[in-house]
Amino acid sequence: ELLRQHQDALRQHYPLSNDMRRAIHAMLRCQTQQQGSAKWQCRHCPHHDSTPLSCGHRFCPQCQQQTASQWLWRQQSKLLPTTYFMVTFTLPYELRALAKSHARQLYPLMFKVSAQILKDFAARQNQGALGFTSVLHTHSRQRNLHPHLHILVAGGRYDTSKKQWHKGKKDYLFNAFALAKVCAPECLKL
Repeated sequence: ELLRQHQDALRQHYPLSNDMRRAIHAMLRCQTQQQGSAKWQCRHCPHHDSTPLSCGHRFCPQCQQQTASQWLWRQQSKLLPTTYFMVTFTLPYELRALAKSHARQLYPLMFKVSAQILKDFAARQNQGALGFTSVLHTHSRQRNLHPHLHILVAGGRYDTSKKQWHKGKKDYLFNAFALAKVCAPECLKL
């Protein structure tokens, strides 16, 4: 309703991309007569019902809220009973030109090098096998080429000999300065 009331002011004060205009158009039509409706009728009695159709746009709070909440609940149910840490590996500025011309070769190497560094650090500190997942971001929020990996690391360890999970006790995963000293030379070896 806020969008409906203030859409003109929004368009006057902010430059809107085509994607933004499409999103606004979809949200304004969501669950209205313009969007249409689904008609339901019972096979065994004369009862019938009509439900307004949702726009299905991923940014629409009316129709995607439940889907997003269900997805979030499913992801949270998969979490291990430990603290998680975010580790970010950024490709050095000197190598960004390679990312433009050799992305297919470079990005898999970024995953491989960062994974090996984390595994080596865990082995040095006798922490056992780490559990982590990595996501590649190729650009910054300003759309500049800025390849980096966000890595979500479970703070505990898995002891393979005992087949047992050990919850982490530290407030941090690794010393960031020690990790940076190893990462910079390793990244330049690519």
